[in-house]
Amino acid sequence: MQRELIDKYFRNECTDDERQQVLEYFRNNPEEWNRYMNEDDWDQYVVNEELPQELSEDLFERVSRQTFRNSRRSMMIRLAAAAVIVSLLVGSLWAYLTVRESRVQRGIAHAGTQEEMTEKRNDTDKQLRVQLADGSFVVLEPHSYIRYYEPFVSDRDRLVYLWGKALFNVEKDQSRAFIVYSDMLATTVLGTSFTVDAFDESDVIRVKLHKGKVQVTAADTLAQQWNGKEILRPGDELIYDKVNKVASIKRNAPAEQLVRAAPAGGADYHVRRPDSYTFDISPLSEVFDQLSSYYQIEIYYYPSEINNKYFSGRMRKTDKLETILNDIAILNQLTIEKDQNRYIIREKN
Repeated sequence: MQRELIDKYFRNECTDDERQQVLEYFRNNPEEWNRYMNEDDWDQYVVNEELPQELSEDLFERVSRQTFRNSRRSMMIRLAAAAVIVSLLVGSLWAYLTVRESRVQRGIAHAGTQEEMTEKRNDTDKQLRVQLADGSFVVLEPHSYIRYYEPFVSDRDRLVYLWGKALFNVEKDQSRAFIVYSDMLATTVLGTSFTVDAFDESDVIRVKLHKGKVQVTAADTLAQQWNGKEILRPGDELIYDKVNKVASIKRNAPAEQLVRAAPAGGADYHVRRPDSYTFDISPLSEVFDQLSSYYQIEIYYYPSEINNKYFSGRMRKTDKLETILNDIAILNQLTIEKDQNRYIIREKN
């Protein structure tokens, strides 16, 4: 069998007759597979179409035997190749597309063009800023590095491979997603700011979003137990457990701000105070507004802590504000704090 015809077959350029010749050749000579598939060749082929089962079994047996006779590096490559053949129902053909390594962890995902990979390393003890051609930038933490294709700006997605930890500030581009591959995860954005922490020695991968919105998925949906999709919003953090292969989300709960009841008037402001005032199942927010205006004093509260809480009662001009607030607090499991010339209403712990 001529090598030229086999090369033509791997490039998917064969006629039907030529294709059958090559398949028949490998079927009858499975030991020849390794002659045409050396270590570099294994990195140059991706699955494209089905291979007859009996041929796949012969090839798998041949690759397995060869594994234990080669060096450790060769062994790992061939074991990976054999595993791929088995996991693809022992029936997938490797067709030539482009030079690519086999694992995301080694920074590998070529899309069929002639770009070369650029590597930026931070071997210092300080942060290192890396400017990308699209206007985005990466802040590499110590002992971290990234790889990406040059030219970085093309018609395809913007791909970056990370080892370690880095902050990404991504320029918005609706036509080209920005994808960061970090070990077992792929984080996809159009334009935002986020941090990925994916050191090899750590059992977890962390993706923390600072602004915008990102989507986090498994880098290899076929090989991962967790192959879900999570959308992060500012302040959210995804934590992926590499040992148990599960992901969890720590949602951001922004600190609630104190709200001031209806502002009391200034020193020269005079409000008409009726002799009495009745509350009839009134929401506490309205009660505090009225009391603040009636007694000309500042009252603060947390909206979530008084939500769905009400007060019924009659207030007289001679009643002290602190007495009224204490009555409201007792009935609604609240506490009253006096801070100089203002009152702060809090939920009782």
